[in-house]
Amino acid sequence: MEFNKEHKDIIGTAFFALSIAMLGYMLVSPLNQMIIHVDEYFTLSVLHFPITALPQVISYDVHPPFHYLLLKIVTDILTALGLQANKIFAYKIMSIVPYAIILVLSFTKIRKEYGYLTAGLFAFSMAVMSEFLPYYSVIRMYSWAMLFLILAFVFLRDVIDKNDTKSWALLTAFSVLAAYSHYFAAIPVICIYVAFFFYFLRDKKKIKNCLISAVCGIVLYVPWILALMNQLAFVGGGYWIPEISAKNIIGFFGYFVTSSRNLYTCMFAIAILAVLIVYSARQFRDIDETDRFYIVTGVLAYFGTIVIGTAVSIIFKPILVDRYLLPSAAILWFVISIWAGKVEAKKEFLITFGLILLLLAAGISQLGSCNDFWTTNNWNKEAFFDQVANDNSSIVINHPSNRMFYMEYGNTTEMYLLNPPDKLYGYKLSELHDLFDFKEISKEDIPKLVQNNTDKNIYIISAKPTFDKNLTTQPIIKTNTVSFLEVQ
Repeated sequence: MEFNKEHKDIIGTAFFALSIAMLGYMLVSPLNQMIIHVDEYFTLSVLHFPITALPQVISYDVHPPFHYLLLKIVTDILTALGLQANKIFAYKIMSIVPYAIILVLSFTKIRKEYGYLTAGLFAFSMAVMSEFLPYYSVIRMYSWAMLFLILAFVFLRDVIDKNDTKSWALLTAFSVLAAYSHYFAAIPVICIYVAFFFYFLRDKKKIKNCLISAVCGIVLYVPWILALMNQLAFVGGGYWIPEISAKNIIGFFGYFVTSSRNLYTCMFAIAILAVLIVYSARQFRDIDETDRFYIVTGVLAYFGTIVIGTAVSIIFKPILVDRYLLPSAAILWFVISIWAGKVEAKKEFLITFGLILLLLAAGISQLGSCNDFWTTNNWNKEAFFDQVANDNSSIVINHPSNRMFYMEYGNTTEMYLLNPPDKLYGYKLSELHDLFDFKEISKEDIPKLVQNNTDKNIYIISAKPTFDKNLTTQPIIKTNTVSFLEVQ
């Protein structure tokens, strides 16, 4: 007996309604009203540079340039309209835009091709699973990388079915945009192309088009290759990402449901997914061969990214943290949603859907703790910068190891750059003074600065919770990567 299709449509419609509610929540969420990720400070500082200089500046970072260029265009528009005071809110909205596009894509193309259940389930999972929700509120590139990878994978199916120029052009374009958004969106793209190449090895026309698409993608990426080489050299010289541990690996495999911080929930998610795969094996053989290939490719995109990232991290240098898996986790949820829609027998559908609901429940159960984590770990930094920007009685000494993470605030408070190098991000210090209002100071001159400013609060932003034995400081904010110290 088959499960009633109308009932599937009702379930899918309910998921759509919940997805729209989640979009509304994103717009008013407390996470959308504050800086919740340290890298957002870097984004804000970088956007002070002219758009023509951004590629050079970003080449000294470890990410590709698309998101920075996009936000710079938004910045210039806001400035032209006299709305620059609202820039942070506008940037946050730009991170939510990809989810709105995903909803439209789900309700149109995905619904027409796979039905209401697949479309609704996918749209909802893209809001509540993994760390999708907080990263729609971060002024970073992750939501755009997710969107472009999803679009590439969606049009992969058109390539398989139609093998026409339009489908290949869209697959190529979105694959390149994904790679220009985040390098860990490029890895699942490579996995997809490799799977396609070997599966259709005997289809000369498709292989020819696949090779043409790959070559076009490489050519379109050539302008960024030199910058990529510089970034690889920078990471090779040492980077903040910690060594890979067994706990990390478990977290990676369970990240499609929740943050790797929630280790037991990750283990539960891995176990449920394993049960789902084993239970679905017999039914999986009964569906269309093309559907089988497409679903397996989506699974490989996620797990292949983990394997490649982990292998490189162990053999060479650590390069993988869990949030880099967000784009490939989106693809895994897409094929899980497709599979839910493919199961027709009533008993098998109820068990399959029940297992998927367990995965959803596991992720949703951690949303509160996830929001609390971001809020409690970042509210104090937000409050700190609000305070020093308004009290006119504070001095902030910024260590250059922070790069330009906090230079944005040099224009709103008295800021010193400690022992700055001759160049920062390819810019001479004299050129940086044209963009940011800051002074320079050596470590030896700090005691004199303290002595001459007894009426002011003096803070040091340092990589470590201790600074100098000859200077008494008290940590007021301490994280794994940065400490805010108050000079006593």
